[in-house]
Amino acid sequence: MKQNIDEVLKANDRQKEFYNSTREAKKSLPTRLWFSLRNKFLDPFRRTFNIKSRVYEQHKVWLGDLSDKKILDLGCLRGNALSLYMAKNAKEYIGIDLSDRAIEDLNKKLRKADCPRAKAIAVDFLSSDFKEKDFDIIYAYGVLHHFENLEILMERIKQKLKIGGTVISYDPLDTSAPVKVLRKLYRPFQSDKDWEWPFTKKTMKEFERHFKIEEVRGILGKSKYGLLINLLPLKAAYKEKTIKKLIENDWNAQDPEQVYHCMQVTMLFRNT
Repeated sequence: MKQNIDEVLKANDRQKEFYNSTREAKKSLPTRLWFSLRNKFLDPFRRTFNIKSRVYEQHKVWLGDLSDKKILDLGCLRGNALSLYMAKNAKEYIGIDLSDRAIEDLNKKLRKADCPRAKAIAVDFLSSDFKEKDFDIIYAYGVLHHFENLEILMERIKQKLKIGGTVISYDPLDTSAPVKVLRKLYRPFQSDKDWEWPFTKKTMKEFERHFKIEEVRGILGKSKYGLLINLLPLKAAYKEKTIKKLIENDWNAQDPEQVYHCMQVTMLFRNT
């Protein structure tokens, strides 16, 4: 176990260097193309149909009343969309990230927003240097898939989270056939592949085994084909209605196989 942790910590040191540098300089050409295509087509699609904002609103519901809660904002970088919301409303807020430069920026934001019960720390979640514990909530937006070793990750979450405490996560899936093929073709050229491990079916089952999964929401399952529907010579109202229905079906999917068609998943799970 110790050797595995050391290997993970070394990989995290490389990740820290990556995020502390000018990220564009660290990205390979295929990685830059991947990000460019995603930003050009996928991000506008998500904005048009309020997919991202819907996720954040759901996260606020899951967060609930924060007035008596101690929150860990895990892998927050310079702050995500809800970092300041949590910092302003929680009894205690701690944001952590590998990048000391990003944390310096977040601390400036916290001071500017007058959040006296909040602080940000540059530290590795898995390192013994991170002493804080007894969190009511761990908020992990786009973070948990950076951990290849699930056993180490889940053990650490249990150490840091109170019994009955919750985790709110949002991560990419590697379970949809077309996305799986694209990722497999792209991975050999990916600049950040050492810490990018989109969730597989096995990953999802491991979470079920270690925690009580309370809610799961799928994002961009069959609705990802809305990108193609938008290109068809059909009436705008029909296309919008069709895509919205697909988005609702993804969001409200109860069957795990339906969730596995999605590109991303957000979960609320509890430490029991």
